Amino acid sequence: MRKGVAVLGALALGLSLAHGPGEKGEGLFRRLAVADGREPMVRVLDEDGRVLGQFTVPGPASLYPLLGGQYVLAVHRDAGAVSFLFGGLRLEDHGEHKDVKEENPHVAATLRTGPKPTHTFSNGEALAVFHDGDGTVALFDLRRLGLDFTPRLVATGGADHGAVVLLGGVLLVGGLERGRVEVYTPAGARVLTLPQACPRLHGEAVLGGVAAFGCADGVLLVEKQGQGFVGRKVPHPAGTPEGARVSTLTAHPRAGVFVGNFGQALAFLEPGGSRWEVLPLPARPLRFAFDPEGEALYVLTADGRFHKVDPRARRVVGSLEVMAAPEAAPGLALGHGVAYVADPSRGDVVRVDLEAWRVAARLKVGGAPLHLALFEVEGVKH
Repeated sequence: MRKGVAVLGALALGLSLAHGPGEKGEGLFRRLAVADGREPMVRVLDEDGRVLGQFTVPGPASLYPLLGGQYVLAVHRDAGAVSFLFGGLRLEDHGEHKDVKEENPHVAATLRTGPKPTHTFSNGEALAVFHDGDGTVALFDLRRLGLDFTPRLVATGGADHGAVVLLGGVLLVGGLERGRVEVYTPAGARVLTLPQACPRLHGEAVLGGVAAFGCADGVLLVEKQGQGFVGRKVPHPAGTPEGARVSTLTAHPRAGVFVGNFGQALAFLEPGGSRWEVLPLPARPLRFAFDPEGEALYVLTADGRFHKVDPRARRVVGSLEVMAAPEAAPGLALGHGVAYVADPSRGDVVRVDLEAWRVAARLKVGGAPLHLALFEVEGVKH
């Protein structure tokens, strides 16, 4: 394990006592992390938009929820640092149930892991962060969050805009410039370079035992076979519009399909499939993600509309106008029955009731809220 990773600690401003989303009882408890797009500032809000914690951080942050719902990862690319945010919803295991203890949110740790941390991947037990500046990958043991935040660093051969996946006990690493996928052990040994080219590699997702990487000419599927790994390229369908490609991917085990952006459309590809299914949209998809149950895919398009997509029928089943056409891709966070969409031009976060299918509230945050992530836990509050 490489030493010398500097812990900067938490710089917390304006903390107030945390209050939960409802009365005493059993159910879901939520808080929302909001990162400003211009200032090095992260806020933690309750469901009504009240600020529970406000933190200065090393730089503007991208936010990623971590499995379990208690922590969110903040990536400060320009500052070469990452932060672990604790949302204040602490769980105590009592066997047949878990108690929710509501506390002040705080920055649990901020670490300078390497130059230009960008793409991340988490499988619940481990977290990988790729550093574009030098090609290293920081590996964190998520089972020790709150006890030990020290990463192991794996070198992958040099600077690149990289994508990383944890699959079958190894690291799959690809680069935009390299256009290849390589296999590394967690100890850092490179054991294989897949022969299939993946030009301008960008975007990654995992479904079961298959990893998918977006390429300029299709999608590369990588699967463990015996003691090794094999790759298979699924090319773009005939008649693909000029410039259309998959550069962002998502998946959900219950939905059983990879979904990627594809120009002014979404592309659906099953892990064992050999052809795409393309769903045209009214405007280019900016953000898209599955709900926690994997029953629906939600999409924010460049015209400011929010869509519900049936991933099995491959069709749009609902649309809402949530904002004016945004200048950049605003953040999207999904929970059970709720979605939050950032609206930086108005300083708001839009809360959408997914069951009633309506805009339920506009939370006045101020500044330019851009990136979002949800803390969400289930338990009993006494």
